[in-house]
Amino acid sequence: MEQLSGSDLKGMFIAGARLLENNKEIINAMNTFPVPDGDTGTNMSLTMRSALTEMQKISVDTIGNIGSAIAGGSLLGARGNSGVILSQIFRGFAKILEGKEKITPREFAAALRSGTHTAYKAVMRPVEGTMLTIVRESAKAAQLAADRGAGFIQLMEEVVQHTEKVLAKTPDMLPVLKEAGVVDAGGRGLLEIYKGFLKYLKGEEIPMEIAEPEAPPPRRPQDVFRTEEIEFGYCTELIIRGTQLDPGKVREAISRLGDSVLAVGDNNAVKIHIHTNNPGQVLEKCIVFGSLHNIKVDNMREQHADLLALGAEQKPEEPEEIDGLAVVAVSAGAGLEEIFQSLGVVKVIQGGQTMNPSTEEILSAVKNVPQREIIILPNNKNIIMAAKQVSELCDKKIRVVETRSIPQGIAAMLAFSPEADLAANVEAMEKARKNVKSAAVTYAVCDSKVNGLKIQANDIIGLLEDDIVTAGQDINATVKTLLAKMVDEEAEVITLYAGEAVSDEVAASLLQELESIYPNQDVELYSGGQPFYYYLVSVE
Repeated sequence: MEQLSGSDLKGMFIAGARLLENNKEIINAMNTFPVPDGDTGTNMSLTMRSALTEMQKISVDTIGNIGSAIAGGSLLGARGNSGVILSQIFRGFAKILEGKEKITPREFAAALRSGTHTAYKAVMRPVEGTMLTIVRESAKAAQLAADRGAGFIQLMEEVVQHTEKVLAKTPDMLPVLKEAGVVDAGGRGLLEIYKGFLKYLKGEEIPMEIAEPEAPPPRRPQDVFRTEEIEFGYCTELIIRGTQLDPGKVREAISRLGDSVLAVGDNNAVKIHIHTNNPGQVLEKCIVFGSLHNIKVDNMREQHADLLALGAEQKPEEPEEIDGLAVVAVSAGAGLEEIFQSLGVVKVIQGGQTMNPSTEEILSAVKNVPQREIIILPNNKNIIMAAKQVSELCDKKIRVVETRSIPQGIAAMLAFSPEADLAANVEAMEKARKNVKSAAVTYAVCDSKVNGLKIQANDIIGLLEDDIVTAGQDINATVKTLLAKMVDEEAEVITLYAGEAVSDEVAASLLQELESIYPNQDVELYSGGQPFYYYLVSVE
């Protein structure tokens, strides 16, 4: 085959997506960390599905039209770092195809080189031994084949063969891959796509149909709020300003007045959130500690009734834009969502570990916030790149504060000031997120060896920032080991966010132990409700 048509390119991408989907669980298992977030295969597959969805809308199958659809669809559907890098490869690839009816092998090789260049530009600090290396080397192989006059079948055969060889060498390029005994997962995903391309060109069938991802059923208003009787009817929020403030004492003073109680802050300012039937009593308790600011009381029963009155089928429209600044954050768990909202986050996107939201989902959240200036908190290292894509797709002024964990996101929100401008807030929030130490306790999803630790499936593991530093059998012991590494003489506040698998009684017992171990620090416990992680921990 000397020329590739639009319908051929379409068939190649369908085949590549099918093969990737067939092997996504194998790719997921190639996680260098045995934590429950090894979703490279899933993220790449969902990104490809989004590209296919957009591609199916094309009425005239020129190569340029197909390339444009693939680039646009993958950009919107990009999930996780691997999905974003894949979308950037396709974006650069499509640039060479613009306006063309068909392409030659040389043009195909040039498109792969363009994809390589675009992908490398998208990554701030490119690392060799990753899918970036794979796409660069595959483009070289394609160019060499095209220069020798190879047709498309021979070209893709050489691309696949060279990619397999380079992929096998990735553990020698990245020590973390060698220690885990795996090749790069993103590179393996790209290899499956190339193999799919070749199978299509050879006329080989891939026995699997990729169904379009099912859209979740529309959330009816009565799904948003609980339908049972609301025990405490007024959501009350305020800030106490003063000197020598103690968030723990404030929380204790108001805790009997309602539920969903939150009191966070420092010596100079404490943010209060509580559901209560007596907002006045809350204010009376709080004014003893200092001056009251930003008081906000919402009647939740009235809100609930209004939502029910909207009807199940009514779809909310995008709000009319207004001047102002708002924060959008990614989080999972009802408790964490409530904490972020109480700190001033306007929109919480459900997501995080194993649930990386797509660029389109983040874009939708941004569009449904009326303010023209938006700060996005990804709260996960694997969501930062997808969040950064949003600014290209929206005319709002968007900045991403690169929070890599939930504790970093909460620290950033404590530094957020609605009165300050966008630049000042970003600077303050970036500084705040860097001043918090973050840790997490979860379980191993597979046997592995990391940082010299021999880890078996279902071991309890402790992560300090992004590194696994301890593994064992006891959750509480893991928390204590982490804190021993985190707490120093400058530490003032220790905060634990209990996950959905931890009972209130067990968490309270751990809190008592930690208070006795760390009498010089304030130890705080909140119900985060996050999945997969028993505890999220921060030290400030």
